[in-house]
Amino acid sequence: MPTFTLNGKPLTVPPGTTVLEAALGAGIEIPHYCYHPGLPVEGSCRMCQVEVENSPKLLIACATPVAEGMVVRSVSEKVEKARQAVLEFYLLNHPLDCPVCDKGGECPLQDYTMRFGPGGSRYTEPKVKRVKHKKIGPYIVFDAERCILCTRCVRFCRDVVGTGELGVVFRGVQSEIDLFPGKALDNPYSGNVIDLCPVGALTSERYRFQARPWDLVKQEPSVCPGCSRGCSTLLDVRHLERKGPEVLRVRPRHNPAVNGYWICDLGRFETLPALGRCQLRGPSLRTGAGREPVGVPEAVAALGSHLGSLLQEAEPGAVGVIASSRLTCEELYLVRRLARDVLGTPHLDFRVRPAQMPGGDQAEDHLLLRRDRTPNSEGARRLGVLPGPEGLDVAGMLRAAKAGTLKALLVFGEDLLEEGGPAGAAEALETLAFLAVWDSRETPTARRAHLLFPLPGLTEKVGTVVNFAGHLQRLAQVVRPEGAVPSLGEVLGGLARAWGKPFPLGSPEEIWREVAAALGGGLPEEPQAIPEGGILLPAGAP
Repeated sequence: MPTFTLNGKPLTVPPGTTVLEAALGAGIEIPHYCYHPGLPVEGSCRMCQVEVENSPKLLIACATPVAEGMVVRSVSEKVEKARQAVLEFYLLNHPLDCPVCDKGGECPLQDYTMRFGPGGSRYTEPKVKRVKHKKIGPYIVFDAERCILCTRCVRFCRDVVGTGELGVVFRGVQSEIDLFPGKALDNPYSGNVIDLCPVGALTSERYRFQARPWDLVKQEPSVCPGCSRGCSTLLDVRHLERKGPEVLRVRPRHNPAVNGYWICDLGRFETLPALGRCQLRGPSLRTGAGREPVGVPEAVAALGSHLGSLLQEAEPGAVGVIASSRLTCEELYLVRRLARDVLGTPHLDFRVRPAQMPGGDQAEDHLLLRRDRTPNSEGARRLGVLPGPEGLDVAGMLRAAKAGTLKALLVFGEDLLEEGGPAGAAEALETLAFLAVWDSRETPTARRAHLLFPLPGLTEKVGTVVNFAGHLQRLAQVVRPEGAVPSLGEVLGGLARAWGKPFPLGSPEEIWREVAAALGGGLPEEPQAIPEGGILLPAGAP
């Protein structure tokens, strides 16, 4: 454990730690561009130069390992002069478009220029013009004239993803980032270059010109629903007076135990935007003329009436329950209590796709993506959302529906008719006497429902999920649903009360305590006490 001195302050760090890493760990700022803790060191930006005693020249802090007794100064006349020179070179051909640049307000080049820059330019020659607004992939737009050649994007594609679409072309003042011939920036993790870029050279096509950093009033921690990895994310929320709060941007949240520094494009651009908000505005009944909106009390009464009439004529085994592992642990627990304690049916399952079966969820690549495209299969498994004695799984329920022995089906958050779903689902749904669906979208399954309830989206509710490795994380409510969108507890609790059945009717905190006990105990009594990084549950726990 070598000890060295930085700006007069003694620091002891593990062997192999660089000066920059030691400084950042101690809360001492050394400006830098090309360094990123998730990438190999390049040492190309020269912004992190420091003065080391007995060294004949300034050294770059990102590539200088700490040695015993080393004396380092990151603040000195020599260092400040070097920083000014480096910034002056960066700004020679940099456009003065900060007012229209998406990075404006959260740009290290802006910040360092204001704090360490020379304050004026001596450059009078015409600037080198480069390509602007070039779409280099399905999600990424490139402004070459803003690029400072830190090569973070190049190293990410080359050393992290391994696809290597980007490189530095030409020489000298003409050097710039470009795609290799015949390539596009379309790897499954391309969106990470937006976060990596320290200037506005690589921007999101969807987010461009949508907001300024100071418009984003909240940055809420959340969990990506794109696969069973359950990557930690950060949601940037804007609030408009008429429109209300909306999630404008999804970014990775560093979590070494789950996803490191990255998230995939599926979660960033597709899954969460689609599932984050409820697109339905209230319950509805299917009629001969289409769908008829109804109030929540009327919908709960209709649910109880249909199920009550059916159970008077048939055994509880005539009802099946399918719950999506996109639901939170709290919602899955309520669904299980509905099936076991209210309806008394053994037919309960969440395993709609092969990837959710034992052994089916495998890594899809060397980084993050997994075959199971839901975030909470492990939570469903640990909470016992599985067939009881003599109970049927999803495939068995659909066969029983086709045979006429299963009369009613309750489907929570799942589209049985989407591509890759169970075989024979369409015919089975048509033969049911009663189909009730809870969903945040009008899916093909939802359109066939006799009774459709809106389900809050993933950004509209609080709860927890458990990833494939047993890592429990918490979702926070970022926005509120629009319209009459009751929580699952309100609907199922209303049904249980009408039937005089015991059911968790407390606050989300009280429901969490029951969930915590069902997950094996040892968890905080208050969900707010779950750390942002999550909690690793014991292996093999129920």
